[in-house]
Formats: sequence, structure tokens, C-alpha cells
Amino acid sequence: MDTKSPQAERERLQSRIYAAKMAYVHKTPFEDKDELSYEDLKRIAEDYIRSSYAYQKSKYGDVKARISVAKLLRR
Repeated sequence: MDTKSPQAERERLQSRIYAAKMAYVHKTPFEDKDELSYEDLKRIAEDYIRSSYAYQKSKYGDVKARISVAKLLRR
């Protein structure tokens, strides 16, 4: 059973996506990869979006703010 709250998981993934974006832009190693591809970055962004939606559902009962991968990667 996972004991992490949706908010804590969302915050962890938010930090992870920031680090992944920096690694992608600067072409540096990230986690177990020598260099991130756009598909890797997109997968990390989708993980964050799923977590964000789970957090919104737990807090508000519904998803109030929709996020796209493109918008997330521009921030």
C-alpha cells in the first residue's frame, strides 16, 4: 500500500520534471539515462499530470484545471 499523499507525490514529481527539463535542455545525464529524449521527458510530464489530476480529485472531487504536456514543458 502506498502511504504517500497525492499532494506529496505531486510535489515530488514537480521537482522531478524541473530537473528532467534542465537535463534535457543541457543534454546532461538524468537518473539512469545518459541523455533524455523528448519521449522520456514527455513520459515524465505525463506522470506529473496524472498525479496532479489525482490530487485535484482527492481535494475537490473533480479535476478543476486541465494540464497539457506542451503547457507543462513551457513553464
